[in-house]
Amino acid sequence: MELFLPSLVVILLSAVFAFLVVPRMGSTILVVVCLIALIAVGIHHYNLFSSEYTASTWQYGLAAYSSWIVMGFALLFILGALYYLFGGEAGKAVVANAIVTPMAKIQQAAENSIAAMPTAASATNAVTAAINRGANALVQDPGAPVAPTAPMAANRNRVGGVPLSQV
Repeated sequence: MELFLPSLVVILLSAVFAFLVVPRMGSTILVVVCLIALIAVGIHHYNLFSSEYTASTWQYGLAAYSSWIVMGFALLFILGALYYLFGGEAGKAVVANAIVTPMAKIQQAAENSIAAMPTAASATNAVTAAINRGANALVQDPGAPVAPTAPMAANRNRVGGVPLSQV
């Protein structure tokens, strides 16, 4: 029972925090809180398992190959740069075309979709036309007096001056 109750309290508090507090926080605050929590968990984990980290020796075998791995990557980058510099115009055109092509395709697709979009005048159908006729029929004569609205009717859906949708 000693281990069960504290963990149950932590789960309940985290559930309350997750459902009541987190949705009202901004994204920047959530990122900062998550970063702080991640750092704290990392420090706690390292302190808890520091003896296992010091006893771990499997990575020492890889140290002998590290210089070869770095030299291999350096050689690949040098060969790529030489190919780009001395590969001729055909090689440069292929590389340049590979860089430009996705943006050109995106721009062409955007232009095609804009050209295919209907105009605002064609957005009405039978339903919207009926709604517009009904709204026009309800409009009063501009010279007719307007009845004042009751102040309680405007605040009926408010709690303390705040709309119910924001409570």
